[in-house]
Amino acid sequence: MTDIIEIQTTCPSLEDARQLAHILLDERLAACCQIAKEIDSRYWYDGSQHRGDETPLIIKTRADLFDRIAAMIREHHPYETPAIFGFVVPFSDEATKRWIDESCTSA
Repeated sequence: MTDIIEIQTTCPSLEDARQLAHILLDERLAACCQIAKEIDSRYWYDGSQHRGDETPLIIKTRADLFDRIAAMIREHHPYETPAIFGFVVPFSDEATKRWIDESCTSA
């Protein structure tokens, strides 16, 4: 078992995703941020259904940084309530684990 996680969120635009990734990398909270192609999202919010184009952001990091990253996302995200999900990575090779540990130096 590793202490590596991936955190997923979506942003309203490519620029928002890039800005958030830049902040997380600058703070050394993430080893890698991957920004995916725009997706067509359908969701409930404020009692009604909505549709919007969103940009997925995947963050590779250590599990002990989840709360700090979630707080940073909430602080800098344009949504009132961004969806923030963390997924444990059960296995990785030693080189990947070392790279993430060395990259995420924020204490």
